[in-house]
Amino acid sequence: MRETQPLFRRLFPAAIATSIFAALAHAVLVGIAARSIGLELVYIAAVTFVVALVVALVGGAVLLAIVAALKLRPVSSLLLFLIVIQAIAIRLEMYLFEGSFSDISWQYGLISVPASVIAWHQSVYCAYRER
Repeated sequence: MRETQPLFRRLFPAAIATSIFAALAHAVLVGIAARSIGLELVYIAAVTFVVALVVALVGGAVLLAIVAALKLRPVSSLLLFLIVIQAIAIRLEMYLFEGSFSDISWQYGLISVPASVIAWHQSVYCAYRER
């Protein structure tokens, strides 16, 4: 229990940082694709932030529990974060946009891969470094 405390103490700050990045990156990508800037981008960023925050809190708690239970080191926990968050992003895209594997947009990789690194760094790496 003592070993998991530093990890779970970092859950909310990591989820906030990840959600902010996801919201900004998503709004920028939509703005580039639409070649316009407007109020719609603020709405897109807000909705993305809320969705990302919910997913980051729930998914982050599960990932941190796995890291603590398996006593994963930084490199293996980073790989876990990259793989699981990428899988969640793909599944969410397929669910929300009713697509198939062939419809997966490469732009979500531009958001989910750095978001995975941010989530890992703000949670596991910071807790590991504090030890």
